[in-house]
Amino acid sequence: MNKKRFISYLFLLCFPITLLGQKGLNDTTYILTYDHGGLILWGGEHFIERLKNATEWLDKYPSFKIGLDNEAQIYDHFAEDEPHLLKEMKDILSAYDGRIGIGSCTYGQPLSQFISDESNIRQIAYALDTERKIFNYRPPVYLMSEHAMHSQIPQIINGFGFDGAIMRTHFMMYGYNPTFNYPIGLWEGIDGSRISTIPTYEGEGAAFGKTTVDTWILTRYPSKDAPQSLDDYRKQFKHINPLLASRADDSGLRREALVAEYDKKPKFQFILLDELLRKYPQATDIMRTRPNDFTVRMPWGYCGNEIWNESRKAEVEVLIAERLAAFSKMYGGEAFENDLDKAWKDLLLAQHHDIQIVGLIPEARKLLPRSYETSNQVIEKSMNFFANQMKGEGLKQVTVFNPLSWEHSPWVMAYISLHKGEAKNFIVRSGNKSYPAYVVNSNEYSDGSLLDAFVIFKPDLKPLSLTSFSIMAAEPEMNNLVDNIQYDEENLIIRTPFYNLKLNEKGGFDYLKSSKGQVIFNNNQAKCAFFEGTIDGSVQVSEGRWSIYKSKGYMPWINLVEHGYIDDIPYTYEVMLYEDKPVINCKVSFDFNGQMIGHPTEDKRDWHSGFIHEEKLRFKLFHQLEKTSVGIRDLPFAISETSDKYIEGNYWTALTDGDNGIAIFNKGNMGSIKEDEQCLSIPLAFSHYYVWGIRPLYGKYSYEFALYPFQGDWKQADLTKRSLEYAFQTPSVQTIKTSNTMDCELQPLNASLENDVILTALYPNKGGIWARYFKYGELTKSSSVKFNTQNTVLNEIDLDGNLLRPNVKDLNLSPWQFKTVRLDIK
Repeated sequence: MNKKRFISYLFLLCFPITLLGQKGLNDTTYILTYDHGGLILWGGEHFIERLKNATEWLDKYPSFKIGLDNEAQIYDHFAEDEPHLLKEMKDILSAYDGRIGIGSCTYGQPLSQFISDESNIRQIAYALDTERKIFNYRPPVYLMSEHAMHSQIPQIINGFGFDGAIMRTHFMMYGYNPTFNYPIGLWEGIDGSRISTIPTYEGEGAAFGKTTVDTWILTRYPSKDAPQSLDDYRKQFKHINPLLASRADDSGLRREALVAEYDKKPKFQFILLDELLRKYPQATDIMRTRPNDFTVRMPWGYCGNEIWNESRKAEVEVLIAERLAAFSKMYGGEAFENDLDKAWKDLLLAQHHDIQIVGLIPEARKLLPRSYETSNQVIEKSMNFFANQMKGEGLKQVTVFNPLSWEHSPWVMAYISLHKGEAKNFIVRSGNKSYPAYVVNSNEYSDGSLLDAFVIFKPDLKPLSLTSFSIMAAEPEMNNLVDNIQYDEENLIIRTPFYNLKLNEKGGFDYLKSSKGQVIFNNNQAKCAFFEGTIDGSVQVSEGRWSIYKSKGYMPWINLVEHGYIDDIPYTYEVMLYEDKPVINCKVSFDFNGQMIGHPTEDKRDWHSGFIHEEKLRFKLFHQLEKTSVGIRDLPFAISETSDKYIEGNYWTALTDGDNGIAIFNKGNMGSIKEDEQCLSIPLAFSHYYVWGIRPLYGKYSYEFALYPFQGDWKQADLTKRSLEYAFQTPSVQTIKTSNTMDCELQPLNASLENDVILTALYPNKGGIWARYFKYGELTKSSSVKFNTQNTVLNEIDLDGNLLRPNVKDLNLSPWQFKTVRLDIK
């Protein structure tokens, strides 16, 4: 062996990876460009016009390829309302097969972190079903323009059979992702699920209000705003091989000059989602993500927070409706699948990012009330179906549905009108159980018997059950009333079994203490709970007077009402305290008249004012927690602590110092603020100059939230269940005579759930009934669901309905994992 060959051999032994790696290196830059735009904001004609424009480019540039990134709802719209446009679209897709792709991965293009867990799933489910129905196709890779990423996306899209994902937010106005220095990796979610993913590279973009570097080039190069080319992008990320330049942005921002320059250019290749993963080696690097790795913000209070409040209302109503519809189907009644589809689709479209954060109020006011009303009709019809058949007797029957997957004991109210001498008091029976009934308000005949009455009782409801209760006449002495709530009118102090609350004579709270004397809210000698905001340029504080509303009879709660003004805005603030639970319910309505609310600015396209929450009109309370306290937030299929001063969560947020805490349950006001002055606040309304336009507020706007002080570790306080008890109503219906053909208690899905497992959905779907269970904590490594159903076959399925495990008797769930079963009645 000569000397040169020997040295070369030694060099290869020392550096084999370098040489072999360079030989097989794929240093191609792939160009993925998808047009963003659909029916919302743009309209159907604009969609087709831009699609035709794309075909002109396809004809001129042989290597060019383009995809569609829009809400899948537009395809339903074309099929139902503008079939001629659907035909045009199908003709174009057929003529340019393999060069135009569909990339619509959600039905309504939401900002996914601030919609519920089930909305996250249905957004994708309805998108894929629509595309398969209309085009016999579904996208293989998860792609989004605006921020639709969080730490449970891997588990969700794995469940729908996606091959991979692109973890990029192409326009980062409302959120951005963690960054990784890999061409491709395995995106790992909070539950441990993994999926092949092309990430946002380090240096590619992670800042609010910007696009990623490649999106900026693909939408603006060549121009004075974007002198950097794709060759420069290639140089910037020369360590990433292969490299992806991706765009999912407005269809009007395409640059033909860029396409002309890179058409057939060596080392650059236009591709579609369908071929993307074939260009990459198998992913091996782990890209571990947790909830706080995804940075988000929202302009809480915009449009008076109306769109988020009404979205939550519609979300909860459809979840209740579909559970009752599933019950109805199990007992031979109607399944209401078409109605539920309509309710869901209206809701999912109303969750569109442009509706919510651009403030498309007319669209929201059309879609959300329609969704709610459709769901409400399903609830009424289903409840009547059962109420007219379940066993009952006595003066009146009340049928009650518990939509929760754990035992629940709410107060139920019924109205009864009676004949003279029929009753002076009541008792409630269901089967062999009896419950005391209390008259809240009544009118009497001359003999002392009741003419009519509002009656309340507190039953024990089994998980996911329907129960009929018979209201019977009883002797007056049967119910011994104990008044557990006292009101000291002179000193404005209310005492309950949980709290001592002192009201301020000019509105707000002076203090809140536990019944044992521990201070919970306090602000030295000043008010500790009130409303504050920057209104017409100056900081204003609420001032009002309290009224205490009492009933003629017994009530297990007390209703406190404050009427007042903040600046020149009149408001009514209602507070309810209970004798049997420590939650404090709050409701406030403001009567606006076009005031400028929020951070003062003269910039009519201000990018920042909408996110300065501590200057908006907000509810503000002073707490006694340690300054080191941390926030906690409820997210889609996740819960996370956060050190951020803005604590933003779905059904609830909280602040805790480890020994004590305060949770806030909401009905749409999903933001809370850890302010500098030992203060926790809830932004309610914002109306000032903002990048997408000011939305002046006129008339009444209402807000609901609840305060829930707790002690000890928040993980032991079960805030998830308490917040859902606040969010979910307990539907009831009253009847007089029934057919008595059904038992007085129905529990068709009888399952034993460990304490940290809840049912998130039960609904009729694709001929069967689907149920989904979720383990919402990590205190134990595994939790189970054990089924005790009869005449029912249960099969575990994925989110797309594919069989995973037949004839299951139980489910085992690891932390943050959800599983779905299909029920088939024998």
